Parts: sequence; structure tokens; C-alpha cells
Amino acid sequence: MRQVIKFKIKRFDPMGAEGNAPYWQAYNVKLDHGMTVLEALLKIEKNDDPTLSFRRSCRSAICGSCAIMINGTSKLACHTQIAPEFEKHGEMVIGPLDNYQVLKDMIVDFTPFWMKMERVKPYLVPKKEPKGGWVITNEDTKVIDASQKCIMCGSCNGACNSQEIDEGYIGPSASAKAWRFVGDIREGDKRLRLDRISQEHGIWDCVRCVSCTEVCPKDVAPMTAIEKLREEALAEGLDDNPGAKHALALVDSVKRVGRLDEATMTFKTLGFLRSLGMIPFGLKMQMHGKMPHPILFPAIGKLDEVRGIYKARERQRKNERKKKG
Repeated sequence: MRQVIKFKIKRFDPMGAEGNAPYWQAYNVKLDHGMTVLEALLKIEKNDDPTLSFRRSCRSAICGSCAIMINGTSKLACHTQIAPEFEKHGEMVIGPLDNYQVLKDMIVDFTPFWMKMERVKPYLVPKKEPKGGWVITNEDTKVIDASQKCIMCGSCNGACNSQEIDEGYIGPSASAKAWRFVGDIREGDKRLRLDRISQEHGIWDCVRCVSCTEVCPKDVAPMTAIEKLREEALAEGLDDNPGAKHALALVDSVKRVGRLDEATMTFKTLGFLRSLGMIPFGLKMQMHGKMPHPILFPAIGKLDEVRGIYKARERQRKNERKKKG
């Protein structure tokens, strides 16, 4: 006898009896062998409730249309089998992607998503082709290979903590798309592109929670792309923003004293006047044990070993630059 599983679905219909309030509705689904969440939703729509609304298309984890929340995690409905999901969580709770405006049930408004894609200029701006044409090596391809796999399902943006608190944040998906072109050896507009995404709401606003990478169904690793974009931005001298200043201050602190000198880092990140304005907040953190006491003589022992790592890395970077030409 086939197992019956209850699906608890978060619904929203602005034209329905509930008005603008979301509500929960449960459906019983007879589980077939290997059934996916999308197949269950299609069965509910066909046999129980034709008003249930959700997106779907290819059913092969290619188009990205069916991204929804499944037991609190952004996933593709067509790529998620019910049996292991139910075994792990003991329930099936379905809803629309987080961090998007819901239009109806599991259909969300992707307009902001596409606007953020436009912000990164999602196309190649080629520089002058060398004599004899471009020679693209396997190594060149590997640099941007992961970012090319993005199917724009929006799962990463739905899981993004920065997106949750800042609707203007460019987001992991658009950042990964930006790296696809910044990392391309044919790109001729690299600095301008990096400058655009280094501004407020850009790549430096990522909090490095890794959620985007964890939920990506195609292993795009958006956070890795963001880290590469930051590295390239610094290499281009685009450091006139708090995020870049903080990263440089951290590197300088470890090189100078072998540890994080947080008091000095604050001044280098925010500047003198803005740092003074943070003193009341710092005192509150101090009272609640959230900030270490200032260290008068912060340098660690064997500091020369730490600095040796920096020297070795600098030699490595010089060799990399020579190899590139």
C-alpha cells in the first residue's frame, strides 16, 4: 500500500477570500516510487485543487522555473525527491521563495532579479582581438566555468541573508554572472564593470554566510565568484569603499602585529570622524562582552613567521603575473 504524505503549502491569493494575508492549506498525496515534489504539486493541481499556482517547465533541472522553498530551503521542485526529504525532516512544508514579493501561491515577482542582472551588464564587452585570433586554453575556461552553469532559478537570492535585510543588494546570482565576464580573458570593460559592482549594495555587502552556495542546484558557488570579484577589484585599485578598506585593514593588521587589531581596523575602515560616532555603540558592545578590550601591545611572538607567509604569497603573485604575460 502506497504511503500517504501530507503536504502543508503556504498559499497567497490577493484576489481570494483571505485578501492579502497568506494562509496554510494541507493536501494528502499518495507517494509513488521516486516521486518528486513537482510531480506531487502537479497531482494536487490535477486531482484536488486546480487553483494551486506554481511555475514549472522542463522538469529536468535545466530551466530553473520551479524553484520554491521546501522545508525551509530553496530547492528545485523537479529535482527534489519526496521520500528522502520526508525521511530527513518528517514533514513536507512548501512555500514561495524567500526575499521575493509573492504574486500568487508559489509564484513570485522576478522583476527585481532581472533588474539586478541588468546592473552587471550580462554580456561580453570584447577588447581588441589579438593578431591571429583568441587562443582560449582549458585553464582560461576553468576560471569562469562554474559561473556559466547558472540557470537563473533565483534560489541563491532566496537564501541570501544580505538580500533579506537590503532589497537593493545586487545578490549572489548577478554577482556570479558578473564574474563570468570579469574572469573572461576577452573582456575589455573589466575595470568599469568592477567599479559599478563595488559601489553601495554591491559585492562588498555580502556577509559570506555561504547560504547561496549551499542551495545552488548547479554548483555555481556564487560566494566564490564574489570573493574573486573582490580580489580583482582590489587589484584594479578600486578600494574607495568601506568593504574594500576593511579587507585591506584586516590584511595590514595581521601583517603588522600578527592578529586583528580591531580598534585600528575601525579607524581605517570608517575614517576618523565616522569612528568617533561609533564610540557609544562600541561602549554598549563592551558592556555586553561583545568586544575585546583594546590591546596596548598587540604584536604576537614569532611575527617574522607570519610576515614570511606574506612574502611567499607576494612572490607567488609576481610569478602568476609573469605567467599571464
